[in-house]
Amino acid sequence: MAKGGSILKSRFENTSNTIEQSYDEMFSSHIYMEGKIVELNIADLKPHPKDPFKPYSEDKLMDLAKSIEKIGLLNAIIVRPHTNGGYEILAGKNRTNATAKNGSKKINAVIKDVDDDTAIMILTDSNLKNREELLPSEKGWAYRMQVEIRNKQGKRTDLAENSTLVHGEQKTSRLEVAELNNVKESIIQRYIRITYLLPELLEQVDSRKIYLMAGYNFSYLGEQSQLSVLEYYQESDFKLQISIKLSEMIRSEYDKNNTSLTLEQIEHITSGKKDKPTKTFSVSRSKFKAYSEKLPNDAELEKLFLEFLYERFGDISRLA
Repeated sequence: MAKGGSILKSRFENTSNTIEQSYDEMFSSHIYMEGKIVELNIADLKPHPKDPFKPYSEDKLMDLAKSIEKIGLLNAIIVRPHTNGGYEILAGKNRTNATAKNGSKKINAVIKDVDDDTAIMILTDSNLKNREELLPSEKGWAYRMQVEIRNKQGKRTDLAENSTLVHGEQKTSRLEVAELNNVKESIIQRYIRITYLLPELLEQVDSRKIYLMAGYNFSYLGEQSQLSVLEYYQESDFKLQISIKLSEMIRSEYDKNNTSLTLEQIEHITSGKKDKPTKTFSVSRSKFKAYSEKLPNDAELEKLFLEFLYERFGDISRLA
C-alpha cells in the first residue's frame, strides 16, 4: 500500500469539484505524468495486484521490445512506493517486460506517492486511453473499478450493479466515468454488466465465441443458470453461437420463472421449439338444432363426441 498525501489524493477527495475538475483535470496525462524521471532497477518492480489488464502476448511483446531497442523508451513508466519495499507498476508493465526482454536491468520511471484509489484511477485511465486494443473483460473491470471508486468517494454504499437495483447515485457515477472515457453511459453499463458473468463465460466473450450483448443478457442470470448456459456451449465445443435474440429469450424466461434454468430448458429455447398449442375446432349449433334439448351446453357436446370417437376408433391414447 502506498503512502498518502499527494496532490492527486487531495484533488480526488474533493467531491464538490465538477467532473472536469475531479476527473478530466486530475487524470489528464500531463497531471499524472508530472514528476522527476528516475532510473529504477526492474528487479524492484512489482505488478499492481488489482491490474485488470492482461499482459501482451509473446509476439506483441517481442514487437514492442524491438521498437524500444530501436528508438528507445519514449515514455517513462509510472510507479508508486510499495510498503514491502520496491515499487508497484501503475502504468507500463508491458514496457517494463519488453525492456527486460532486451536484457536491460533498469528502466526510466516517474514515482507517484498516491493512495490506493488514485493508483487504481491512474492504472485504469492510462490503459483505457493508451491501448489500441482492449478485451471486453478488460474494459468491463476497468470501468467497474472507476465507478466503484467514484461511488466510494461520494460516500455511497450502493456499489452493486444488479438487475433490480440501480440507484440515481450509481447513474451519476457511471455518467462521470463515461465523461472521463468519452463514451456513452450505456456503454459503461454494458461493459460493467459482463463482469458479473462466470469467469468461463467471460473468457468466451473475450474470445468472441459469445456475442458481447449475449454475454450482457447472460449476466443477469443466477450462477446456476449461467452454469447451464456454459454447459450448453461446452456440449458443442463452443461452435454453436446463441444469437442476441435468443439470449434475450433466455433472460426473459429466467426473469419470468424467477428460478434457475436447466440445460434442457436452454436447449428447448435455442432449438426454436415451442409448446404446441392445443388444437381446437368449432361446430355450428344450428346443425344440432333438433338436439338442443339433449345438448344443453358445449361441454356435454364435447363429452358425447369423445364417446363417439372411442367407440369408433378405440382407445388410441396409449399409442400417442
